[in-house]
Amino acid sequence: MILVATLLVASATPPEPIIHDLAFTGPNGWTYDARLLEPAGKRSGLTVLMIGGGIGNDLDWTVPGTLEWNGSSTQMTIDGTTHHDAPRIARSLTAHGHAVMHYSTIAHEDPKRDGWPLEITLMTPADLLLLAQAAARVTSERPETRTDHLVLLAHSMGAQRACAQAAEDPHVKALVLIGAAQMTRTGPDDPGRNLQRTSAAERLDALDLDHDGLVQGEEIPDTLDFDGDGILRAWELSASMAMKARDSIQGKLPDKSGMPFGEDSLQARPLPTLVLYGNLDEAQAYHAPVLQSLATSGVLPNLKVRILPGIGHQLGPEQEGRLGPISDTALNATATFINAQIINTVDD
Repeated sequence: MILVATLLVASATPPEPIIHDLAFTGPNGWTYDARLLEPAGKRSGLTVLMIGGGIGNDLDWTVPGTLEWNGSSTQMTIDGTTHHDAPRIARSLTAHGHAVMHYSTIAHEDPKRDGWPLEITLMTPADLLLLAQAAARVTSERPETRTDHLVLLAHSMGAQRACAQAAEDPHVKALVLIGAAQMTRTGPDDPGRNLQRTSAAERLDALDLDHDGLVQGEEIPDTLDFDGDGILRAWELSASMAMKARDSIQGKLPDKSGMPFGEDSLQARPLPTLVLYGNLDEAQAYHAPVLQSLATSGVLPNLKVRILPGIGHQLGPEQEGRLGPISDTALNATATFINAQIINTVDD
């Protein structure tokens, strides 16, 4: 069973950080916005570079309250208001003395720039990796952060890219991966997605003997309640199927985009790594038990896996597919881990 984090966030109001708004050059010579937050008080000697997920993100990792499309309106957040996860994460870390940089993947030169969040010029995973590497170089050149050690904090598909980046960059000292995608192979011909998702949903329905919409209590087969909450979810069945399917995998082929799976990058250069999943994350939480098995067996000895209760893929609350901001529990678990990585840069 995987440990479920139950930490609380301190209530004291931290001093305001010093904000530096920047622009830097990425793939194809295009220009991207970034924001560097410098702690107002004592510095930890760590800079955290935040790497967004999916096909792209704006500077603030914005989740719009509603989306307007073809005359219709779709509510995206639980209360219908827009929220911004990047500033929330960054402020929580500067309060502990860490510098933080986050950046947009929407270029100034993008002809579809004004179409975000419905449309932008898509970047390949390889170009998104190059962009993250360019952002890391900015932190190594800035006077505020050039002597710091680097921690990568990445979401979803950005987590896979962060692992690949860390495997090649000696400046990276630790990783925090939230809702991490493309982390483990789930079958012999894995193209980079949950191959067991359909079968798991069918099996879950078959286990619901009283047809109440939940598999719980005696309906749960032994050892399958990975998060220990007394309710069996499809991702837990997916994980069980994936671990069995992994026995027939040969070699270390990359995913369908040519990017190495996260487990291979982490094995190539073992670093202190925290992986956080929400137990409502049906998209990616199935990786958690597989990763935990790799940690327990000693394949990835520096890996810590946490499943956080009551939150989804964004590590915030979810209700009927609508999202809330990243939770205090996730923020505190992240800060606690990063605080433990503080290194005396003078002696390094």
